[in-house]
Amino acid sequence: MSETVVLRGPERPDLLRHEVLADLFEATAYAHPDTIALIAGDQQVSYEQLDAQASRAAHRLMEAGIGPGDMVGLWLPRGIALLSLQLAIVKTGAAWLPFDSETPPDRIATCLEDASAKALLIAEQTPRDGLAQAGVLATVYTDGGLLAPLPAGTVLRRRTNAQPSDPAYVIYTSGSTGKPKGIAITQGSICHFLRSENARLGVRLGDKVYQGFSVAFDMSFEEIWISYLVGATLWIAPREIAGDPEALPQALIDQQVTVLHAVPTLLALFAQDVPNLRIINLGGEMCPEALVQRWAQSSTGSPRQMFNTYGPTEASVSASLAELKAGEPVTIGTPLPNYSLVVVQVIDADSFPPGTAPTLVGLPAGETGELCITGPGVAAGYLGRPELTAEKFLTNPWPAGPHDTRLYRTGDLARIDEHGQMQCLGRADDQVKIRGFRVELGEIEAVLADQPGVGTTAVLLRKDDGIDQLVAFYVPSGDTKPEIKTLRAGLAEKLPPYMVPARFEALPAMPRLQSGKIDR
Repeated sequence: MSETVVLRGPERPDLLRHEVLADLFEATAYAHPDTIALIAGDQQVSYEQLDAQASRAAHRLMEAGIGPGDMVGLWLPRGIALLSLQLAIVKTGAAWLPFDSETPPDRIATCLEDASAKALLIAEQTPRDGLAQAGVLATVYTDGGLLAPLPAGTVLRRRTNAQPSDPAYVIYTSGSTGKPKGIAITQGSICHFLRSENARLGVRLGDKVYQGFSVAFDMSFEEIWISYLVGATLWIAPREIAGDPEALPQALIDQQVTVLHAVPTLLALFAQDVPNLRIINLGGEMCPEALVQRWAQSSTGSPRQMFNTYGPTEASVSASLAELKAGEPVTIGTPLPNYSLVVVQVIDADSFPPGTAPTLVGLPAGETGELCITGPGVAAGYLGRPELTAEKFLTNPWPAGPHDTRLYRTGDLARIDEHGQMQCLGRADDQVKIRGFRVELGEIEAVLADQPGVGTTAVLLRKDDGIDQLVAFYVPSGDTKPEIKTLRAGLAEKLPPYMVPARFEALPAMPRLQSGKIDR
């Protein structure tokens, strides 16, 4: 067999530092205290003011015993309070566990329990009845109580002994067994990622960055924390504009936003150019060439850079990047500094007992196989899931140094093209992406199958009018099929909104292949 090709990013030891996220933010607040950090509606706060707000809340959390190694849930609507409390958790040295504002309480309770979270931070106006009914055991704190002024003369507590090896955040992704799986990313890994990706993106002091992603989606790091790294200003769009692709482009023009991070399907819905955009960074989904053709050049001829980033949550947001040019093939490019990518063949994966690391054979350029990532962003594994961790997180057979001794199997098919660029060719399993979120179709199917009147289920991702939508097929278990509104409500109680199918279709029988498997 031809020689294994490992694509290696530039070696940048200067980006590997002994630091935690709070150090990174506080250095910017000290250097640029009067620079506006956040804008939301008619409110705006400087870096100095944001630092002070977060320090007050962090003091109260530390008084309650929260510190490095602890997990704290974060469930608030988008706005300045949400980002202030995210920063407050960071200042304690603890890790945050983010939830989208529309996440059902049952799922919040499941994730908090799985992560052994000590606390949950919510908005003052959020009803607590649902949390109690769902069995949330973590102590609940509100933004009003945490951010309120402290008595005069209070000496603020400071975090102690926070280390780069401590967890910085935990994100739960969809799990094929019906239970979400948690991925903890360390302080050192995420700090390195911010420096590594921005060495290629070039977001800078003076930029105005659109903040539209849910904090439960790790692309929000590119918006929020790269801005904090360089002292850029974040414009937090109101929910009604963030969800309206017709109103959003004009709002970006009115606000003179210069940096947009987005999933391709959002950008594709924009009806007009946004000439003030200096950087467009796409990720989370496949990017069509037609989108590059339309957006790589500003309508006014002003310079614009367009990027395509790739990476799963397990590798700290992104691991590779391509600069996109009109008329050129769309790839996921080459690794970020200190990362590496390799395409492998997994040998006899089905013959290995569960929880056993399979054998990997590296492939040469041009051959298709499973894409693997190595580097300082690779997580330690899944919380409380040793068997799955052993299958997906392996010792790297091709290390370049102590920062890339671990390897993560992405489950994506890929090959290296003739130009040394990585081409991502889609999933090798049942996992899909919708609105940038990773979804295991099996988790939706398991919840749907638990609904009264539902037998066999199958959920697919289909394109309708160019928009990806989840479609649920099911065979009724009785003579009367359940009402669609009942099914939708039942799933909404257990799953976040992006995992609730847009369509439900009853079938007399589930189509099957000769093997007996469902014919998807």
